[in-house]
Amino acid sequence: MTTTTPLETITQIANDLVEHCKTGDPDCDFVDYDARIWDKHFAEGWTSIEGDGKVYVGRDAVVEKYKQWQAGVTCHSCEVTGPFVGPDGFSVIFDLDMESKDGSFPRMNMREVANYTVENGKIVKEEFRYPPMTGGQ
Repeated sequence: MTTTTPLETITQIANDLVEHCKTGDPDCDFVDYDARIWDKHFAEGWTSIEGDGKVYVGRDAVVEKYKQWQAGVTCHSCEVTGPFVGPDGFSVIFDLDMESKDGSFPRMNMREVANYTVENGKIVKEEFRYPPMTGGQ
């Protein structure tokens, strides 16, 4: 059953997530760092959907996704824009300077839009959208 969340609450969650992403912690593993925001604002068993359609359900699946990404990608920087708040959630834009560790794609800038759905005061779904990665773009 879906219960609406007040816009003020959605805005606070959105601001917390953006501040969390902007602050970062270079001495902390991605999973350990993001566990802080997951514990605070994500519903148990939330869904994470990547731009290629892969679906991850629950914290364990998202942790595995993070570990695979961390093992395969070097992220040189990440700029965060937003949040853009609406009645059922919010969006954030991430601009990443990244490259693969195995050479499967060169260093590149990638823009990604993340859409977060909020129900009952918690993020229940995150969806990532990005341009097709062809020709090193």
